[in-house]
Amino acid sequence: MAAQTNSFYARAVALRGLLCCRWRLLLLICGICAAAGFTTARSDNTNGLQSRLLTVQPSRFRITRECSGLIEPVTTSVVQSGCHWTVSILSLVPEGTEVQAGDVVCVLDSSEIQEFLRSREISLIRANAAVTASLKSEELQRTAAERRLSDAQFALQSAEMDLQQYVHGTHPKQVDKLDRDLQLAETQKQSAEDEYAFTRRMWMTGVANRSEVDAAGMALTNRSVQAGRLAGQKELLQKFTDPRTRRRLEYNVDHLKLNLARTDLANSLAETRYRMISLSDQRRLDIYERYARTARESIEACTLRAPRAGRVIHANSWYNRSRGVRTIEEGRSVYYSQAIFEIPDEHELKISFGLDETLVARAVPGMTVDVKLPGFEQSPVRAAVKSISYFPKQSWTNGGDIREYMVEALLYPTDEQRAQLHPQQDATVEITLTDDPQALVVPKDAVVRRTGRPCVLVPSADQSELLPLAVTPGEVHDGDVMILEGLTAGMQIVRHADVNCHQPAAAPARQNEFRSPARPTCLPA
Repeated sequence: MAAQTNSFYARAVALRGLLCCRWRLLLLICGICAAAGFTTARSDNTNGLQSRLLTVQPSRFRITRECSGLIEPVTTSVVQSGCHWTVSILSLVPEGTEVQAGDVVCVLDSSEIQEFLRSREISLIRANAAVTASLKSEELQRTAAERRLSDAQFALQSAEMDLQQYVHGTHPKQVDKLDRDLQLAETQKQSAEDEYAFTRRMWMTGVANRSEVDAAGMALTNRSVQAGRLAGQKELLQKFTDPRTRRRLEYNVDHLKLNLARTDLANSLAETRYRMISLSDQRRLDIYERYARTARESIEACTLRAPRAGRVIHANSWYNRSRGVRTIEEGRSVYYSQAIFEIPDEHELKISFGLDETLVARAVPGMTVDVKLPGFEQSPVRAAVKSISYFPKQSWTNGGDIREYMVEALLYPTDEQRAQLHPQQDATVEITLTDDPQALVVPKDAVVRRTGRPCVLVPSADQSELLPLAVTPGEVHDGDVMILEGLTAGMQIVRHADVNCHQPAAAPARQNEFRSPARPTCLPA
């Protein structure tokens, strides 16, 4: 029994040892397989990363834009209708005719204008006669006014002289005469008084008689009366006659001054009235002369001549011509200043095209552009930008508001290309907006965003993971981006950063060492 127990125990220990050896062998085999798989995966990831890497090299980055343009001559001599009437075209040379300077190109109907001129010439004769008569009447009125004014001035001068004569001559003489007479009368009165007193004394002494006393008294009375009369005359002159005479003469002077002013005013009004009549007749004459002059100029303008040598082109608009409507042809009516025909200078041509407002800042005068003619696209014509409009032209296309600036470029064709160019010809303009022969260009998918900044993914030194590198992108064209800063020639980047760019290049040995960076956001197109 004991022997059996020992034998069972021995077998159990042997089985346990065998099982331990088997587990160790199994673990060894699993480790060897895992190591081989890791090496193979790392090799595969390394080979895959190498296939997705791009070596950055300088290349040419060129952006062009094609625009539709119209070829036109730089200088075009446009002949307009100089006739102020709406008249019809009698004759017109066919379009495309070669003419020389001074040749008759178009003749307009002037019969109605000639009839109008004849009627206006009759009115012009009448207006001339009316102006002559009004000028003569104005001259007669001016002479009569001068005579009336001189009479009024003479009367005023006479009145002023009468006043001055009375104030400084007549009145002082009268006063002086009365003073002398009064003084003489007073002297005679005093003598009479002395004589009367002497005679009275002599009578009282008995030397003289009574009759002598009475005679002396009578003489005294006469002298007293005469002195009183002279004193009264002086007082009458000073208190009544002199003021009345002064007032009369001053009133006469004032009245004649007013009469002079009234005469001057009446003359001015009459002169103005006659002058207005003359001006009215002159104005009527000027109007008739202007009508006649306009008619003569219009008759002369009915014959239109070529201002220069070249090919005649009728001034029919493209819109009307495309619909079969011709406004310039024989029998059609034309109005004043309407363009009849034009003669372009085909030796110097230009092309006009519209450039979008977002691109016009890149176009500068002197920039070279290529002009491609329909059917001759392989041999473009060289042109140079001459001018750019200051203000945009606004138009609606497909429901959108488009603002374009008009650009004019001078054409410099070769002798072979000149035969292919014609005025009013449609062409395609290819303008180069950006051209850098040594630019660093990467695919647009290679640029991603990390923390709001554009960057590219570059492999680490051991190519175990991808690292972000901040860059400054520039222009984008046809899926490529020009890098301004951040890259140098010869660097390697991931070609398509949005494909598995969130995984490292090689899987880590253990799961707890796996690092999963955030998936970057690629730049929009």
